Amino acid sequence: MTITLQRQRPIFLESDEGRAYQMLTHTITRKLTSVDTNGYYALAELTDTAGSGAPLHSHPWEETFYVLEGEFEMLIGNQQQICPAGSTAHVPAGAVHGFKILSPVGRALLLIAPASAEAFYLEVSDRVSDLTTDMETMQEICTKYGLELR
Repeated sequence: MTITLQRQRPIFLESDEGRAYQMLTHTITRKLTSVDTNGYYALAELTDTAGSGAPLHSHPWEETFYVLEGEFEMLIGNQQQICPAGSTAHVPAGAVHGFKILSPVGRALLLIAPASAEAFYLEVSDRVSDLTTDMETMQEICTKYGLELR
């Protein structure tokens, strides 16, 4: 059996480069996509303001947050942790988790594996503008990608 690895070109991005989009209140800036990493992972920068975050949920992909700026309150399983800049929080696939930004601005690198999960974020961005008016659509998208809101 022969395994052939696809050669990829190197990618260098300036700090503000990447395709940005809105996912609810979050600004997500794509740094590396599934195309860039042969589907292994995707890398994005998440930016938002105090009080925003994600409600408790679980999904079949892994996420790792590396806090660049501000302070995040992370809840993973039954463990709650305040994560200042420089902190890393890893969410295993299937783990119930959520987060809230405690500082005026919060920025984190978000590593998603496998990269195919980035389709969830993009579809929410395209179809859901507000959870109070678009909850039915949000639930449809969550079901499609195996995400459960708690």
